[in-house]
Amino acid sequence: MAQSNLFWHPPLPMVNGDKKYAIIWTPKVASNIILTWYLRDIGLLYASNFYSDWSHTFRGDFLVKSQTYKRWVADAGSNWQDYKYVKIMRDPFQRSVSSYRHALRFADTRDQVGRLMNIDVTKGFSYGTFLDFLSKLNIRNCDIHFRQQHHPLEDVIGRDRIDFILLDTMQGDLVEILDHKLGEGAAPTHEDDESLADRVAKNLSHITALHHAKYGGEAFGDQSYVNHVFAPGDHKEFPGFERFHTAETDALVRDIYAADYLDMDHILKQG
Repeated sequence: MAQSNLFWHPPLPMVNGDKKYAIIWTPKVASNIILTWYLRDIGLLYASNFYSDWSHTFRGDFLVKSQTYKRWVADAGSNWQDYKYVKIMRDPFQRSVSSYRHALRFADTRDQVGRLMNIDVTKGFSYGTFLDFLSKLNIRNCDIHFRQQHHPLEDVIGRDRIDFILLDTMQGDLVEILDHKLGEGAAPTHEDDESLADRVAKNLSHITALHHAKYGGEAFGDQSYVNHVFAPGDHKEFPGFERFHTAETDALVRDIYAADYLDMDHILKQG
């Protein structure tokens, strides 16, 4: 794998060359919780929080450009058989709704939809339009907020070597599950365990308040919202996933994210 190191393929797996593990993840799949755990484990959570309220900013600006991270990725590419792999994924249909909300929220992603679909998106667009947009993308190599969850690294590793975590069926807290699967997080260098736990909790609380909107569920009624045009600000209150699910949308998502459904079927068979 060293000549074409797939550990550099976005979204970059969270690699720890000292502990010999790699976490495969994608946006819209609790990535901020995963990153918080990872930063704690490699001893950089304090630095990340000092730099920015948004951990992915620190990841992009510093972590992946550091000599240590580059060394870890080079080692993983050359000695991938020695690594343990954990992949966190989510039901592809539910993730597609979260990606739709993301596309509504940010101007750059709204513009992507507008350009490809040749429509005016200033007042928003429907989930049905968003699925048509996804169907026109190279879903293996597009904006990582819309890209399939199946990473090309998995084709080299093989599913049987990967310890999958399906968020929709997991039992317990994701931080605790990662601790169990990959070992306890790194001990802090200048704080005690209790303050470290407080920092993790504060980080996750801040992320939740900043990033996640509420689902209205039954408050939106029983109707389907597939063709409802949500405005850019409407992502703050949203119907539940089931309000977007029809036989047609299910078939479209299964076709778009076929590789992800194969991974999910593997998880469910193993479970």
